[in-house]
Amino acid sequence: MRHQRSKASAAAQTVAVMVAVLTNACGGDGPPTMNPPPPPPPTRTVAKASPSGDGQTGVVQTALANPLRVLVTDGGAPEAGVSVTWGGSGTAASFSPSSSITDASGIAQTTWTLPRQAGAPSASATVSGAGGSPVSFTATANPGPPAALTKLDGDDQVGGVSSAADGPLRVTVADQYGNGLSGQTVTWSVTSGTATLGQGSTTTSAAGIASNALTFGGTTGPITVTATAAGLGTVTFNAVAGVLVNVQSVNTFSPVSVTVNAGDYVVWKWTTGAVSHTVTPDPPGTEPPSSGAPQNFPASHVHQFTTPGTYDYHCEVHGAPGVGMIGTVIVQ
Repeated sequence: MRHQRSKASAAAQTVAVMVAVLTNACGGDGPPTMNPPPPPPPTRTVAKASPSGDGQTGVVQTALANPLRVLVTDGGAPEAGVSVTWGGSGTAASFSPSSSITDASGIAQTTWTLPRQAGAPSASATVSGAGGSPVSFTATANPGPPAALTKLDGDDQVGGVSSAADGPLRVTVADQYGNGLSGQTVTWSVTSGTATLGQGSTTTSAAGIASNALTFGGTTGPITVTATAAGLGTVTFNAVAGVLVNVQSVNTFSPVSVTVNAGDYVVWKWTTGAVSHTVTPDPPGTEPPSSGAPQNFPASHVHQFTTPGTYDYHCEVHGAPGVGMIGTVIVQ
């Protein structure tokens, strides 16, 4: 009998320990905290219909041939009467309608007018609270027909006779929204002065850019080059070739003295690293005219000498009449 009581006492102590452990583990005397069950997945879903209208190609600011289409289902069955909102990227892109309602087959659709920018615009269909929303669409927007020939860069260059210009002459051929057109032919011509071009005609790149190299001829003076594209007119580039004097970073004019004929042009060009230089006549008010305030590379200065004589000049910052950074032009 005593042995049975001892066994019962040991069992009671074991139960008490287990209760204490469970109580502590559950945070004291209160009931254990339970996480709420996850919400059920939405039964309404939206996806691309078949056909969907995805991946089409068109011209900027025009409507795609086929509508964009989505399918809305609830529990796997087509759902009618659901509102679908359409949107997209790019300037002036539009959707007609911008919001549509699914029909009895669960289908909603819209017509996408592409934006003005060429490239790869995107569109989306949004259904509030639906799985799979938003649905994304892409397209390829190609440029429209050629509308403009525009001068890009390379104008107003100066350089020494019989030397290459610093950079190419470049134009762009674009549609009415500024999208460059590839494969367009541009015809080039030297219409005045002495110079040569790299090619008589060039073709625009993928960005709509056509370029041509310019080499100054052996005669000083102004040069005019034209670029023409069929139906788009002509743009004009101007340049000047002259006897070259380098305005150098080591505070010298090179060459210090040049001899030219009356009517020739002299071109002063600041070389790489040249800082705070001027071309200032001696005495003031004579030739060559002053280049103005001190300038840095890549500045330039041009003057045509028409009267024979000897013309001295200096840099206001690094010289004075007859001293330091000085130069001379002898006109025959």
